[in-house]
Parts: sequence; C-alpha cells; structure tokens
Amino acid sequence: MALAGVYDLTDLRPGHRVEWTAISGDPTRLTRLSLFVEDGVEIALTFNGPVTAERLDPPIRETDRRETLVLDGTLYEALVARNAPERFAVDLTALLAGQVDFRRELQGGETFALVWQEDQLPDGSIAGEPRLNYARLELADRVLELVATEAAGPVIVFEDGEAVQRSAAPILGARLSSVFGRRNHPVLGGVRMHTGIDYAAPVGTEVSATGAGRVVFAGTIRGYGLTIDIDHGGGVVTRYAHLSEIAEDVREGTRVKAGDSIGAVGATGLVSGPNLHYEVRVDGRPVDPTDREALPEQEIASSEDLDALTTWRRETGFEALVVGDRG
Repeated sequence: MALAGVYDLTDLRPGHRVEWTAISGDPTRLTRLSLFVEDGVEIALTFNGPVTAERLDPPIRETDRRETLVLDGTLYEALVARNAPERFAVDLTALLAGQVDFRRELQGGETFALVWQEDQLPDGSIAGEPRLNYARLELADRVLELVATEAAGPVIVFEDGEAVQRSAAPILGARLSSVFGRRNHPVLGGVRMHTGIDYAAPVGTEVSATGAGRVVFAGTIRGYGLTIDIDHGGGVVTRYAHLSEIAEDVREGTRVKAGDSIGAVGATGLVSGPNLHYEVRVDGRPVDPTDREALPEQEIASSEDLDALTTWRRETGFEALVVGDRG
C-alpha cells in the first residue's frame, strides 16, 4: 500500500481534514487526495500513474513569547485572556507542587510572569506543545521562580533566589480531574478518601518521575492497577498508578532523575477512564501533593541554572533577588 511507511491510518482522529482533486468532467477519477493531520502536516496521495504517497511538513517558525499577568481570578482565566497556553495552568500546578497551593494561597493581585516558546504555522496556528522557559510568581511573603534549561527536562524551582527543588510534572498538558481528599468514588460509589490527584489523559501519554530517587516497586497493586513507587529519601515516596505500561528499563532498584520517562497513562485497576493517579506518601502516610511541605529540598542549583535565572530576570524586567528587593 502506498501509505506504508508514510502514515499509519490508526492515527486518524476527529478533526483531520480530507481534500481531493478529480479529473474535470469525471469526479470518480482522482488525481490527488490530501489528508491534513496534526500540526498542519499533509499526507498527499497522487494518482498520475502508480499511486504514490508523501508526507509534506509545513514551514514552522519558532516564536518566543512572554506575558506578565496580574491575577484577579484563576490562573486559567488569566492565561485564556492573554491567548497563552491554557495547559500551563495545570503544568505549573504540578511543577510547583510542594511550594505553593494554588487553591488556597492565591488571593488575587499576584504578579505572574511567563516566558515560553511555541512553533507557529504559516496560518498563525500553533503546532506541537509550547515549551516553558521561565515562570515567576510573586506572593505576599515570597517570590517563586521556575527555570527550565531543557525543553522536555526537569525544572528547578527557586524561592527568594534560593534553589529549593528540582522537579518535573508527572504528566504534561493533562487535565486535573480529581484532587486530594474525600470524594464519591467513580467505580465503587460512596464517599471515600482519595489519596492522590488524578490527571485525565489518553492511554499512552508519557509519565515522568517528579524527582530523583530509586524505584522500590514496579508491578500491579489491586485497585491501583499497574503501579510504580519511587523512594526519594527522607521518608518521601511518590506513586504513579493506573499505568498502561512501565518503561522497559524501569524495575525495582532502578535509579531515576526528575523528568525521566517511567511509563505511560492507562486505565488499569479501579478506574472509570484513562488517567494517571499521582500520590505522595511521607513516612507511609498519603499527603496532598500540592502541599508545600510534601516534598523535601532535593538539589542545589548548577551554574547553568543560575545563568538561566539571571538571563530571564533581566529579559522580563525582574532584577530583584529576594522579596525585600521589590520596591
């Protein structure tokens, strides 16, 4: 088949567009058929002689964007108002987990600065996923900054200019579908304690370790389904459950770093649909992953991290090193 090696038809999704051209006067004889899939990619079949297929990638322009927001509602609403990536609302909640509780600590009036890159297609639409470089959140009593020196790697979090944590989101671009605490169980029914937070995402979505540590369990647990537990030291263990698969090189005893791929989203165990259950346990007791006391300090900043922090502060107009330096 002409499409072999060019495009897998099982990747077709709602919203993909088909266009075709036929010989004038005979609509049953096609000369060209085009399938437009993700990110403006065209899969073109031509019928002049033997059927041929080719993939045509549109020209992409890498665009740098930055926004400074003053929150008067939710972060999600502020991002939508500035035509900024909505997914950052969830990603930042996960990346800053352990440092700020977005539900309780944001009272309104906080300054939030973001710097990211995105790939723009000729029609102005965005291809692929945005890449966060820097974020700065000014709270009443402290300043939090997030620096990413690698597009798909972990980030380092600074509080008042001091490195406090190197971490990665367990999953990027997903929807937060359930929070920590008592809830109606979606399968068993009745009010039960939910010991983590859930991210709804398609089966196969990559799952990452949120911090450095050692895998202490990789297998199946009743209710949780396919599960990975990572010991980060200091009595802190993170759990990643309902997986569809575990990465080939991840097994008991494996050491991982923040941002390492460890598995993929699934629907194993007691679930109503595909999601990642992310849990943090301290001394064996489940705690809210968004609690700023949940995760310990893990690393110090490298010279590369500090250089990036200085660069983004300068380029966004924030020269203050600590809270007290702000006017």
